[in-house]
Amino acid sequence: MLSIDWDVILARHGQMVIQAAMRILGCQSDAEDVAQEVFMEAFSSAKVPSRLPIRNWGAYLRKLAVFRAIDRRRQRSKNSTTSVDNLALPGFSAHDEAVRQELKENLRALVAALPEREGVVFALRYFEQLSNPEIAESLGISVGAVAAAIHKARSKLESTLTTHTEGDK
Repeated sequence: MLSIDWDVILARHGQMVIQAAMRILGCQSDAEDVAQEVFMEAFSSAKVPSRLPIRNWGAYLRKLAVFRAIDRRRQRSKNSTTSVDNLALPGFSAHDEAVRQELKENLRALVAALPEREGVVFALRYFEQLSNPEIAESLGISVGAVAAAIHKARSKLESTLTTHTEGDK
């Protein structure tokens, strides 16, 4: 079993893990908590002798961060009253930071409500700016599966937003 230098891994990938979680959660302290969970999970899983060695620590840790951030976001959504009714509509004033923040917060909540694979793929694509091949490699799925998950996620989000805006008419 190879020795893993956790100080190097933490120094090299710690900030990326926090940023990935932050983009989904929108809260620095929650993102830092998720980062701790991610590194504890990585440490525990690396100690399992039968586990294959991790070849790309950056991709592995980013994937864990997105999964854990979405889990935390879902948990937070269950405990709060954030709803689609609070979603700002297209055409809002771009200079109104409060409205933009509310829109971001509600989009994060909607993404967290998607099925796990679709939510993770959407988050990696649009929050983390990864390409479809990068997402496929990170998750161990085909590029076609990534494209299908993105399409499903966008369709579901569009449907949710359309239903909401039609209800206001």
